[in-house]
Amino acid sequence: MSDQHTEGTDTSAAGVEPKVIKRYTNRKLYDTVESRYVTLDEIAEMIKGGAEVKIIDNRTKEDLTSITLAQIIFEEEKKTSKMSLETLRDLIRHGGEVAQRLVVGTQAELRGRVEAVRAAAEQRVQNLMARSQATGDRAKELMAASQEAMASLQRRVDERVRAAVDGVSSLSEVRRQLDEITARLHELERKLEESARDDRPPPPQEPPAAQ
Repeated sequence: MSDQHTEGTDTSAAGVEPKVIKRYTNRKLYDTVESRYVTLDEIAEMIKGGAEVKIIDNRTKEDLTSITLAQIIFEEEKKTSKMSLETLRDLIRHGGEVAQRLVVGTQAELRGRVEAVRAAAEQRVQNLMARSQATGDRAKELMAASQEAMASLQRRVDERVRAAVDGVSSLSEVRRQLDEITARLHELERKLEESARDDRPPPPQEPPAAQ
Protein backbone atom coordinates (compact mmCIF):
# COMPACT_ATOMS: atom_id res chain seq x y z
CA MET A 1 0.00 0.00 0.00
CA SER A 2 1.40 3.45 -0.91
CA ASP A 3 2.39 6.25 1.47
CA GLN A 4 -0.51 8.36 0.25
CA HIS A 5 -3.07 5.88 1.57
CA THR A 6 -1.30 4.84 4.76
CA GLU A 7 -0.21 8.26 6.03
CA GLY A 8 -2.19 10.88 4.08
CA THR A 9 -5.61 10.12 5.53
CA ASP A 10 -5.95 13.35 7.57
CA THR A 11 -8.12 16.02 6.00
CA SER A 12 -7.98 19.79 6.30
CA ALA A 13 -10.81 22.04 7.45
CA ALA A 14 -11.83 22.36 3.80
CA GLY A 15 -12.04 18.57 3.47
CA VAL A 16 -8.94 18.34 1.26
CA GLU A 17 -6.52 15.49 1.91
CA PRO A 18 -3.11 17.06 2.60
CA LYS A 19 0.01 16.14 0.70
CA VAL A 20 2.25 14.10 3.01
CA ILE A 21 5.92 15.10 3.17
CA LYS A 22 8.31 12.94 5.18
CA ARG A 23 11.22 14.41 7.10
CA TYR A 24 14.20 12.08 7.51
CA THR A 25 16.86 12.09 10.21
CA ASN A 26 19.25 13.84 7.80
CA ARG A 27 16.64 16.66 7.56
CA LYS A 28 15.80 15.88 3.96
CA LEU A 29 12.15 16.33 3.01
CA TYR A 30 10.46 13.77 0.74
CA ASP A 31 7.24 14.45 -1.17
CA THR A 32 5.30 11.16 -1.11
CA VAL A 33 2.93 12.30 -3.86
CA GLU A 34 5.53 13.37 -6.43
CA SER A 35 8.11 10.83 -5.17
CA ARG A 36 10.99 13.30 -4.93
CA TYR A 37 12.95 15.33 -2.41
CA VAL A 38 11.80 18.92 -1.91
CA THR A 39 13.18 22.05 -0.25
CA LEU A 40 11.61 24.46 2.23
CA ASP A 41 11.24 26.99 -0.59
CA GLU A 42 9.31 24.46 -2.66
CA ILE A 43 7.00 23.70 0.27
CA ALA A 44 6.43 27.45 0.69
CA GLU A 45 5.47 27.67 -3.00
CA MET A 46 3.03 24.76 -2.56
CA ILE A 47 1.33 26.58 0.31
CA LYS A 48 1.23 29.87 -1.61
CA GLY A 49 -0.43 27.95 -4.43
CA GLY A 50 -3.19 26.78 -2.07
CA ALA A 51 -1.94 23.23 -1.41
CA GLU A 52 -2.49 21.53 1.96
CA VAL A 53 0.64 19.84 3.29
CA LYS A 54 1.43 17.65 6.28
CA ILE A 55 5.04 17.07 7.32
CA ILE A 56 5.72 13.98 9.44
CA ASP A 57 8.81 12.39 10.95
CA ASN A 58 9.63 9.34 8.84
CA ARG A 59 10.61 7.24 11.87
CA THR A 60 8.25 8.31 14.67
CA LYS A 61 5.35 9.55 12.46
CA GLU A 62 5.22 12.70 14.64
CA ASP A 63 3.46 15.65 13.01
CA LEU A 64 6.13 18.27 12.27
CA THR A 65 3.95 20.59 10.18
CA SER A 66 3.89 23.52 12.63
CA ILE A 67 7.64 23.36 13.25
CA THR A 68 8.38 23.22 9.53
CA LEU A 69 6.07 26.13 8.70
CA ALA A 70 7.71 28.19 11.45
CA GLN A 71 11.08 27.38 9.88
CA ILE A 72 9.77 28.54 6.48
CA ILE A 73 8.62 31.86 7.99
CA PHE A 74 12.05 32.22 9.63
CA GLU A 75 13.81 31.66 6.28
CA GLU A 76 11.50 34.20 4.59
CA GLU A 77 12.32 36.71 7.31
CA LYS A 78 16.07 36.17 6.83
CA LYS A 79 15.66 37.11 3.15
CA THR A 80 13.52 40.22 3.68
CA SER A 81 14.47 41.40 7.23
CA LYS A 82 11.16 43.24 7.65
CA MET A 83 10.61 42.46 11.34
CA SER A 84 12.37 44.36 14.11
CA LEU A 85 14.16 42.50 16.90
CA GLU A 86 11.51 43.72 19.36
CA THR A 87 8.74 42.25 17.20
CA LEU A 88 10.56 38.92 17.02
CA ARG A 89 10.99 38.88 20.82
CA ASP A 90 7.28 39.59 21.30
CA LEU A 91 6.46 36.84 18.83
CA ILE A 92 8.43 34.35 20.94
CA ARG A 93 6.93 35.59 24.22
CA HIS A 94 3.29 35.87 23.19
CA GLY A 95 2.97 33.61 20.16
CA GLY A 96 -0.12 33.71 17.98
CA GLU A 97 -1.54 36.96 19.38
CA VAL A 98 1.49 38.93 18.20
CA ALA A 99 1.54 37.09 14.88
CA GLN A 100 -2.07 38.13 14.25
CA ARG A 101 -1.32 41.76 15.12
CA LEU A 102 1.70 41.63 12.81
CA VAL A 103 -0.36 40.41 9.86
CA VAL A 104 -3.14 42.96 10.46
CA GLY A 105 -0.63 45.80 10.84
CA THR A 106 1.25 44.82 7.70
CA GLN A 107 -1.98 44.63 5.72
CA ALA A 108 -2.88 48.14 6.90
CA GLU A 109 0.55 49.35 5.78
CA LEU A 110 0.11 47.73 2.36
CA ARG A 111 -3.37 49.16 1.86
CA GLY A 112 -1.98 52.59 2.77
CA ARG A 113 0.73 52.19 0.16
CA VAL A 114 -1.84 51.11 -2.44
CA GLU A 115 -3.90 54.24 -1.75
CA ALA A 116 -0.77 56.42 -1.96
CA VAL A 117 0.24 54.87 -5.29
CA ARG A 118 -3.30 55.27 -6.63
CA ALA A 119 -3.46 58.94 -5.58
CA ALA A 120 -0.03 59.65 -7.09
CA ALA A 121 -1.02 57.91 -10.32
CA GLU A 122 -4.26 59.87 -10.64
CA GLN A 123 -2.47 63.17 -9.98
CA ARG A 124 0.25 62.43 -12.53
CA VAL A 125 -2.25 61.37 -15.18
CA GLN A 126 -4.27 64.57 -14.62
CA ASN A 127 -1.15 66.73 -14.86
CA LEU A 128 0.03 64.98 -18.01
CA MET A 129 -3.42 65.24 -19.59
CA ALA A 130 -3.44 68.98 -18.91
CA ARG A 131 -0.02 69.33 -20.51
CA SER A 132 -1.01 67.20 -23.51
CA GLN A 133 -4.11 69.20 -24.49
CA ALA A 134 -2.25 70.88 -27.35
CA THR A 135 -0.34 67.78 -28.52
CA GLY A 136 -1.18 65.47 -31.40
CA ASP A 137 -3.05 62.20 -31.63
CA ARG A 138 -0.02 60.11 -30.71
CA ALA A 139 0.22 61.54 -27.20
CA LYS A 140 -3.53 61.25 -26.67
CA GLU A 141 -3.54 57.60 -27.75
CA LEU A 142 -0.61 56.90 -25.44
CA MET A 143 -2.45 58.59 -22.57
CA ALA A 144 -5.57 56.47 -23.12
CA ALA A 145 -3.51 53.25 -23.25
CA SER A 146 -1.62 54.31 -20.11
CA GLN A 147 -4.82 54.91 -18.15
CA GLU A 148 -6.06 51.45 -19.12
CA ALA A 149 -2.71 49.91 -18.08
CA MET A 150 -2.87 51.70 -14.71
CA ALA A 151 -6.37 50.34 -14.07
CA SER A 152 -5.11 46.82 -14.82
CA LEU A 153 -2.11 47.24 -12.52
CA GLN A 154 -4.36 48.54 -9.74
CA ARG A 155 -6.59 45.47 -10.01
CA ARG A 156 -3.53 43.23 -9.71
CA VAL A 157 -2.36 45.01 -6.55
CA ASP A 158 -5.83 44.83 -4.99
CA GLU A 159 -5.89 41.09 -5.67
CA ARG A 160 -2.46 40.65 -4.05
CA VAL A 161 -3.55 42.60 -0.95
CA ARG A 162 -6.60 40.38 -0.59
CA ALA A 163 -4.38 37.31 -1.01
CA ALA A 164 -2.12 38.59 1.78
CA VAL A 165 -4.89 37.76 4.25
CA ASP A 166 -4.02 34.09 3.69
CA GLY A 167 -0.48 34.29 5.03
CA VAL A 168 2.60 36.32 5.90
CA SER A 169 4.66 34.79 3.09
CA SER A 170 2.77 36.69 0.37
CA LEU A 171 3.30 40.13 1.90
CA SER A 172 6.78 40.60 0.44
CA GLU A 173 5.34 39.94 -3.02
CA VAL A 174 2.76 42.70 -2.52
CA ARG A 175 5.53 45.13 -1.58
CA ARG A 176 7.47 44.11 -4.70
CA GLN A 177 4.47 44.75 -6.96
CA LEU A 178 3.88 48.17 -5.41
CA ASP A 179 7.51 49.09 -6.10
CA GLU A 180 7.07 47.82 -9.66
CA ILE A 181 3.98 49.99 -10.20
CA THR A 182 5.78 53.07 -8.88
CA ALA A 183 8.64 52.43 -11.32
CA ARG A 184 6.18 52.02 -14.19
CA LEU A 185 4.56 55.34 -13.30
CA HIS A 186 7.92 57.08 -13.65
CA GLU A 187 8.50 55.34 -16.98
CA LEU A 188 5.01 56.31 -18.18
CA GLU A 189 5.62 59.94 -17.30
CA ARG A 190 8.93 59.92 -19.19
CA LYS A 191 7.34 58.44 -22.33
CA LEU A 192 4.46 60.93 -22.30
CA GLU A 193 6.85 63.86 -21.96
CA GLU A 194 8.92 62.53 -24.87
CA SER A 195 5.75 62.13 -26.94
CA ALA A 196 4.67 65.68 -26.16
CA ARG A 197 8.09 67.00 -27.27
CA ASP A 198 7.93 65.01 -30.53
CA ASP A 199 4.50 66.44 -31.40
CA ARG A 200 5.53 70.08 -30.98
CA PRO A 201 5.79 71.99 -34.31
CA PRO A 202 9.32 72.85 -35.40
CA PRO A 203 10.45 76.46 -34.80
CA PRO A 204 9.95 78.79 -37.77
CA GLN A 205 12.97 79.14 -40.01
CA GLU A 206 14.41 82.55 -40.71
CA PRO A 207 14.36 83.61 -44.36
CA PRO A 208 17.74 83.42 -46.11
CA ALA A 209 19.79 86.59 -46.01
CA ALA A 210 19.63 88.77 -49.12
CA GLN A 211 22.59 88.36 -51.44
